[in-house]
Amino acid sequence: MDGIMRPWHSLLLVLCFVGSSSLLVSSQTSSSDSCTTALSLGSLIPFNATGLACFQAWASQDFVLRFGKEASGSNVWNFVLSAPDSGGYISVGFSPTGRMLGSSAVVGWVTSSGVGTARQYYLGGTSSRSCPPDQGKLALSRAAAPTIVSKDSRLYLAFQFSGQPLTDVVYAVGPAGSLPGSNGLLPQHQDMTSGTITLPGGTSGGAGGGSTSTGGGGGGTPITRAVSDSFLGSTSCRHHRVSVCVTIFSSAASGGGGLNSKRRHGVLAVISWGAMVPAGVALARFLKRFDPLWFYTHAVVQGLGFVLGAVAIVAGFRLDDEDEVGAHKAIGIVVLVCACLQVMAVLARPIKESKARKYWNWYHHYVGRAAVVLGAGNVFYGLSLAKEGQKWSYVYGIFVGVCAVAYLVLEEWRRRH
Repeated sequence: MDGIMRPWHSLLLVLCFVGSSSLLVSSQTSSSDSCTTALSLGSLIPFNATGLACFQAWASQDFVLRFGKEASGSNVWNFVLSAPDSGGYISVGFSPTGRMLGSSAVVGWVTSSGVGTARQYYLGGTSSRSCPPDQGKLALSRAAAPTIVSKDSRLYLAFQFSGQPLTDVVYAVGPAGSLPGSNGLLPQHQDMTSGTITLPGGTSGGAGGGSTSTGGGGGGTPITRAVSDSFLGSTSCRHHRVSVCVTIFSSAASGGGGLNSKRRHGVLAVISWGAMVPAGVALARFLKRFDPLWFYTHAVVQGLGFVLGAVAIVAGFRLDDEDEVGAHKAIGIVVLVCACLQVMAVLARPIKESKARKYWNWYHHYVGRAAVVLGAGNVFYGLSLAKEGQKWSYVYGIFVGVCAVAYLVLEEWRRRH
């Protein structure tokens, strides 16, 4: 009986492997796009997308851009940007300088309920307020208004405008799960890249070619990639009616893992208000027997924490001036005021024999404790506003929990000794 069942077991395992492999392949292909396959959007977008030039604009984010003239001799251009649906917005902008600042971009997103929104933005600065919606220099077509659709786990952003496109383009992807609100203001992009497209005069660029972009970053150090050098110098490229060359800009400040302005603010706040200042309080409380070492250690740690904390708050005020961070900024101001009062109180500290010393101690202790509690609480609040993921709140929560347990143990040791 066992001899009869073993072949069936083997066959069943093979079938399971083949079936799971097929499901994996189908799930991967359903969320991918390629220039070798024609778009099958039909009436979902407001113009005919056949015959458009196509290239993979941003390999790391799987951005595919298709573009071309509406008709021979026409001054109207059609664009379709395809990207995975990661729960954030996608955008492509046209820049007069090659930088994101000063660009006119078309941005689109689809909510969890399936409602799509596509709007033009003028990228006038680094804050959300300086990138107003429904503004920009693209002469978008009213008959074929910008549209975004979600199909097979991908987003397709389609738009049409008249006039010669600028040759410098920028791409961006928004943070997952963070979409513009009712005011239309964009959250800071998670990652971006920049490149150029070459559009010679003539008819539609259906036979165009392109180079693949593999970079990303926050718009920092330019890195010109050599992948297109030989291609653009070849005879085949010169005979294409639309050729595309891509120059990548990458930076350590990319949303993909570097420290952008928001993350720098957060790191400084966690180190200062979230760690150093509470540590300085603990040093003063539990090292009193090592006089005067405790005092100098306490003063140095608190001084460094105050400086870093002040830098963190200044960096925070240089970020997006959005309504939702008003409470976070207000708490930060209160914490900074408490810290400044502590610094000034040190300069006016009475001698130990003074009758006023008791009241000064009360003031110094309770104002300091208020600053520590508000600072740690504001760190948690800032992590929630940053939408960096719950894991960072959990990590900091574990850190605070460990510190609280250590504080209780040391407090019991202090009481007994």
